[in-house]
Amino acid sequence: MKIALRGMGSRELLDEMEESGASELVGGIHNGLFFDSFWPNSRLDDFLREAASRGSLDLNPWMEFDRKEIEQSDFLRVRSRKVVSDSPADYERMRADVDRLPWIGDDPKRRFRLPDRLSLSKIRLKPNQIAGVGQWTSEYVIPRGVRMLSEDARFSGIEFRPIFETRTGAPFDEYFQLYSDQILGFRELDVASPEVRSPHPEEQGYDALGCLCYDTKTLEEALDFNRTGEHLVSFEFPDWIVRSSVRDWFRKHKLRGWAFEPVLELGTRSYEEYFELWSSLYRLLDECGGHTIRCQRLGAT
Repeated sequence: MKIALRGMGSRELLDEMEESGASELVGGIHNGLFFDSFWPNSRLDDFLREAASRGSLDLNPWMEFDRKEIEQSDFLRVRSRKVVSDSPADYERMRADVDRLPWIGDDPKRRFRLPDRLSLSKIRLKPNQIAGVGQWTSEYVIPRGVRMLSEDARFSGIEFRPIFETRTGAPFDEYFQLYSDQILGFRELDVASPEVRSPHPEEQGYDALGCLCYDTKTLEEALDFNRTGEHLVSFEFPDWIVRSSVRDWFRKHKLRGWAFEPVLELGTRSYEEYFELWSSLYRLLDECGGHTIRCQRLGAT
């Protein structure tokens, strides 16, 4: 596992880094605006220290895993790779339906809503595709054939809801909403889960810079399909966690539209390696001073 990073700074600072030759440590500055690198990486270490003597950078990190790490994971977070666009009318209808839903949970930093009614003007998917809905939800649309495959697999924790045509209100014949109200317990708020700092109450929560991590008991109670016990999308919606059997089913039938990343169990070797990976990056940033992650100052734990 590694942390991929895209770094940005002022044009003046990045120009100075190029003129000094330091930008070669990260493969150059793209379009004079940003650089891409990864951690752990001694060359990135040198680059960040040099940049700190001239100004500050902001880093946008994400996790990357090799195929073996994904294959060895018993639980995985689902990542969308295909989206069905929603029109303004679709958004207005779904937004009204969401606003009528109760919040689940009392903590404003973790509470969420669970959409159970989707409205779209049109859906165009290949028979083996699964797609997210818009850029603001964490809900999925599946074709009838994929529904039949999942019913044959007898997965637990999953239901299928109708999707409605926005103009007429009639349900689509060939597409369904993938739905689950199987809620996991809270994830571990670890070194890569800083509190989101915002003056707006509706933007309270905890970031997920790295993996979702859970204790053993929580994962033992998980079904095949699960929703996270807190909002992780748009400060409002939970994300999806599935067992490895779902990943295997997805690949067996050559389905498309999802990617998977490991969910980690506390106390395992993988979690300890992950924790040290992030801690070492934070220690470097503390030593440099000034640099931020997603515009926030984050200290080592």
